[in-house]
Amino acid sequence: MTDRQSRRAGRFTLPSEAGMEEVTIRLARRWGADAIRDSDGTTLSPELLKLGHTVYSTLCLVRADQAWAKAHRDHLQQKFLMSEPCAADGERLEMDLMAGFFREQHEIDANHDPHRWWDVMDRTTGERVPPDRWDFEAAKGTVVVRGTRPGHVYTVNFLVYQVWDSTSMYNHITNHWTGEHLMSVDPRHPETRRHLMEVLDRWLAERPHTRIVRLTSLAYQFAFIFGENRWVKFADGQCYTDPTSALAIEEFERAKGYRLTSEDFVDAGYYNNTCRVPSRAYLDWIDFVHDFVVGFGKECVEHIHRAGKQAMLFFCDHWIGTEPYSSRFAEMGFDAIVGPCLNGVELRKIAEVPAPIVKEVRLYPYFFPTGLSGEPMFKAGGDPVAECRRRWIKIRRAMLRRCPDRIGFGGYLSLAAKHPAFLDYVEHLADEFRAIRDGGGGTRPWASPFKVGILNAWGRLRSWMNREYAGGGLMECLAGLPFEVEFLSFRDVAERGVPQDVGVLVNTGDAGTAWSGGPHWTDERVVAAVRDWVRRGGGLVGVGEPTAYHEGGAFFQLADVLGVERDTGLRGLFNRIRVEPTAGHFILEDTGADVEFPHRAGSVYAPSPATSILAGTQGNILIAANTFGGGRAVYFAGFPFSWPMARLLDRALCWAAGREDQLACWRTANLLTECAAYPATGRFVVINNDAAEQRTAVRAADDRTIEVALGPFESRWFAMDATA
Repeated sequence: MTDRQSRRAGRFTLPSEAGMEEVTIRLARRWGADAIRDSDGTTLSPELLKLGHTVYSTLCLVRADQAWAKAHRDHLQQKFLMSEPCAADGERLEMDLMAGFFREQHEIDANHDPHRWWDVMDRTTGERVPPDRWDFEAAKGTVVVRGTRPGHVYTVNFLVYQVWDSTSMYNHITNHWTGEHLMSVDPRHPETRRHLMEVLDRWLAERPHTRIVRLTSLAYQFAFIFGENRWVKFADGQCYTDPTSALAIEEFERAKGYRLTSEDFVDAGYYNNTCRVPSRAYLDWIDFVHDFVVGFGKECVEHIHRAGKQAMLFFCDHWIGTEPYSSRFAEMGFDAIVGPCLNGVELRKIAEVPAPIVKEVRLYPYFFPTGLSGEPMFKAGGDPVAECRRRWIKIRRAMLRRCPDRIGFGGYLSLAAKHPAFLDYVEHLADEFRAIRDGGGGTRPWASPFKVGILNAWGRLRSWMNREYAGGGLMECLAGLPFEVEFLSFRDVAERGVPQDVGVLVNTGDAGTAWSGGPHWTDERVVAAVRDWVRRGGGLVGVGEPTAYHEGGAFFQLADVLGVERDTGLRGLFNRIRVEPTAGHFILEDTGADVEFPHRAGSVYAPSPATSILAGTQGNILIAANTFGGGRAVYFAGFPFSWPMARLLDRALCWAAGREDQLACWRTANLLTECAAYPATGRFVVINNDAAEQRTAVRAADDRTIEVALGPFESRWFAMDATA
């Protein structure tokens, strides 16, 4: 094998399928694949299994035996749904429970007494309707409520069985499958759990060629509720609706000492989505489910290891309860983790899982006929190269900060094989990934000497999982910048203060959300700790509605630190101090004329003439900077992703930390380019994020300047002691 062939081999997983043997051999050579895998709806032929590649085999254990599921329908997975709100126009109201829901997905639970498990809610008053005032009519699937009050809105919290597994349903709808609607069983039932272990043992014995068992994933799917006409009514990749069952609630009461009600799950129709500030009961529920899944997962992995195989967890689909960022995840004994990767944030989410296991990312586009939004992909009208490149340039810059061990794709190879340009692009992409892995040697790149702390209600448990609108672009920008990042919860700060190695705290999100913090900003321990920390030299960056909660005559609880406040309409009669816009501030230098100043609903003003307005007007501030004691703060009304905005964030973080000098170290002059240096290997890389050729200058740590010219989207490696 030549040096070039050696560099181009390994760390790549190729999806394959029966009938694609010759294509698999050819592409494995071109892409440097050392492993092949099946996908949902495909199988590997005996010829493929004998090619000598490591074989991944996919298993979703909870839907692996449909005969058992059909014979034990009372062991299917459950959840609470909330009926559509209905306004009463008299003293009697009849509500169709499944109205507005996709009726093929769920079936009303008629096995458990509705008057014990369900609740009818008067949403106008927030009160429960007494059980003796309503009845469930099973034949019609309705609830009849007596003594209703005209003009009041009512809903029903009711238990259902999920009779169509969410992933199976999604694949059917996306790919127009016509096969069986698969169901998932709940391993919390002891009889079913024992049976699943028997199924697993048989499955393992029947696959002597399988080396890696790719569990997709363990027990419970994230929330995926479809409405009428098969449209997505509610989806949340971190939500704990699906582990809910009558059995689980009873076991929770024995474990935690108190009983949950249907409203603890329905949450007035919010379903405890991840943007909600989690209640104590919901956090207890997550902990309870996690404890069960850790035990179940450990048992599965032990069976896999006894069969002489390795276990890989898919950080998607039925991942709920596994919690890879928890301290107990490692107890399960997984050898590897893999997850879908759409952008830089998702790359960091997988690559930074703290367990010492193999980290693999599955790139996009998935080899399906249509993309995530239903647009054509591997069919007429699709452009898989453009889609792949659009995502890769974000993933690549994050990969420079934390590189995973492996990459791969999934889906139907037979579709991708019809697009020669895509096959060429993946060959280039695979080589570029291996160059990053080899160039960095799996080591950490140079980073600024202070951490960036992301402060929200979830903290470490939801590291790199912020989907909140106001901060989405900020997190994507941050994913590729030279900073170590730590996720902190309000409880962390209340109990232990801000960690010493954090130089800047970031609080981002809409008011009332888990990301901004909501009522956590009324905890005097939190506001005092953050305010005092900034006064002593810390930095605070707020985006959207940071520190926001109406209390004590303020909306931004740290308005004095941020230098801005939002008028929600209650201060319309107050005159405001006039503050002139500031020109030539350090934060705005070197960001280019195309910086996208974040326009959002205004009424953000400066309560002090000391505030520097960097963008916006006196009554609609978009960007502001402020000093507070020995520290600094920066405010952004929003944060869309773009290359100028990434440069803007880099400058803002360094300024807030009082470390402007850091911008002279391993940065590029051209904001369309970026670089990363790896002291352990003595090498650095420069990347071009643009479709046009770019020239740039790299500023090294010792004040050297290295001039570089890069082709469209090119990456190039240099020795750190290079002079040109």
